[in-house]
Amino acid sequence: MSTKNLVKASYFVKVMQDESQWLHSAGSDFLFAYLDPKTMSTDTIKAVTKAFTDALQMSNKIKAAVLSTSGQTVVDGLYLLDQPAMTKAMNTIDGMGMTSANTKENSGSGSAVSISNEFFSDILTGVGGDVTPMQDYLKASMGKVIAQVATQDVKTDFGIVIGLISVMPVLNVPTTTFMYAHTASETKTWITKILCGSEEKNSYDYTYEVVNYNYIKPTKS
Repeated sequence: MSTKNLVKASYFVKVMQDESQWLHSAGSDFLFAYLDPKTMSTDTIKAVTKAFTDALQMSNKIKAAVLSTSGQTVVDGLYLLDQPAMTKAMNTIDGMGMTSANTKENSGSGSAVSISNEFFSDILTGVGGDVTPMQDYLKASMGKVIAQVATQDVKTDFGIVIGLISVMPVLNVPTTTFMYAHTASETKTWITKILCGSEEKNSYDYTYEVVNYNYIKPTKS
């Protein structure tokens, strides 16, 4: 039977289920890593944990880059940028570079929790296992984002930045990727109505774009 408990550190939380662990940021800045001793060596786990810890500081750098290039302040994890504006900001960060952009669509019927779980399950594919142990965190964090969406005059796009620490196959070395998952302003009416924490099921159909940025920590000269 699966077991779940939390171990809190200063800036991140470990969510443990059986022997595996999710690491995620403690606040509304989304950063994830997955540790599984059944498939990872001790050295790989140490390397992933180190990469995750290093990436925790990137949230402030990304927010500063957004403020510098667009004049926008990020509150509770909400970004009000389209893809070109976000890429302009990311390109000012040493070691950051755009790699791809993909359009995705989710549709079906579900509660706010199940919709959030489906979204993050899709985003975190290839990083780790079941996202259910993080359900409370995802619900609370997305709730803050949506509350901000409701108060903002969204002129073009809005979205969130998600950092991922994954393991490169064969080489077993960690890679750090940041995603900007954003959707058009028209989605605001739907998302603020559905994603309100209710357990009531609703039909949903939405499209969003995921822009991927690879990050390589600069070496000190």
